[in-house]
Amino acid sequence: MQNKDVFSDVLVSLPEIRDSRGALTVIERDERYSFERVFWIYDVPEGSERGGHAHRTCAELLFAVHGSFDVELCNGHERKIFHLDSPSTGLIIRPMIWCRLFNFSADYVGLCMASQKYIPEGYINDWQTFCDSL
Repeated sequence: MQNKDVFSDVLVSLPEIRDSRGALTVIERDERYSFERVFWIYDVPEGSERGGHAHRTCAELLFAVHGSFDVELCNGHERKIFHLDSPSTGLIIRPMIWCRLFNFSADYVGLCMASQKYIPEGYINDWQTFCDSL
């Protein structure tokens, strides 16, 4: 049996429509990334990190709407870093995947679409607790 890259299908390319007026990217309903909550991140201080948690049941779809950042995903066994710098490319973070967001550009504006409303109990904020939950 072949070892499948557990992060091979997490990047989402959205259609980008360009003409003389500029560019437009659209997202339409898709079973891979339905959402109940949308938020954006900006004015991240230089050197700061965000994330540092996993969700028990919530999935997220992240975009760099402007600027860039890096996302490290870990399933407890494998890690992979993704660099996002295009508003038409998103990254799916599935439940029970530890994520760390870092290396934000000074002009970064990010968009996150979450599959559930904010539920504090749904977060695992401690690495050891996350590992013990696997």
